[in-house]
Amino acid sequence: MESYTHHYSLTAADIDTRYRMTPSAVLLYYQDGWARFMACLNLAAFDIVKQHRIWVITEFNAWFEEQNAFWSDDIYVTIWNSEVGTLRLYSEFRVRRSDGVEVAHGYGCWTLLDTEAHRLAPMTPFQPQIPILPEMTSETHRKRRFPTEGLPLQQVEHRVNPINLDFNGHVNNRTYLSIAMQSADEAFMDSYAIRCLTIHWLKETFLGDTLTCRLALLPNETEETRYHYLQTIARNDAETAAQVYSEWGPRTEQTDVSAHVSRK
Repeated sequence: MESYTHHYSLTAADIDTRYRMTPSAVLLYYQDGWARFMACLNLAAFDIVKQHRIWVITEFNAWFEEQNAFWSDDIYVTIWNSEVGTLRLYSEFRVRRSDGVEVAHGYGCWTLLDTEAHRLAPMTPFQPQIPILPEMTSETHRKRRFPTEGLPLQQVEHRVNPINLDFNGHVNNRTYLSIAMQSADEAFMDSYAIRCLTIHWLKETFLGDTLTCRLALLPNETEETRYHYLQTIARNDAETAAQVYSEWGPRTEQTDVSAHVSRK
């Protein structure tokens, strides 16, 4: 098996106030699809934990088309691994509607963590089980460096609660994106759509921690119609836990949502 495709139907938890699929839902289905793919390869979390290893995603990049998916749409998420090194595995994804229209694509970077030593572990023992399709790499895997200066706009605080945790007892990856989206202005999000998204996960956080998200507008001298933002999420000790970079452009779709709604 060189790639994996899974079918999902968008639920109310996946949509915004205009019934559009959210960036958080794209991240969710990418991670779920990749987990299912790795289970087929006998490399799921419950497989490798027996060897004191866990998968950790450190970076996520996504590009969004102007056409979106809507509540009750059927979507198909295709996953494949495109590069594997000693310490990093890159996996790509595409999200399509049932009519074949692509709504998003991108990739994630995964590492292995030794649960006993709490350090990165080599991929070498698992490489023979991981099929690679380097010819299908859609974007460069060079790590994006974020600008260090921007115009501060606002900040929000979030106290970690039990529903934010994953099965390892850490704050789950989607929570950071949800916190970042809380700092965005609702009127702006209604008029502008996200076109590009990059997330770097840097430090672990836990139950009871208070996370502070600071939103900054980044300089943009090339495209007057686009806005570039950076949200930096810090822990109680001021260490940066995650950063979310996003580019936004004017919304152009004028979609009749009722045309997408399944009435079965």
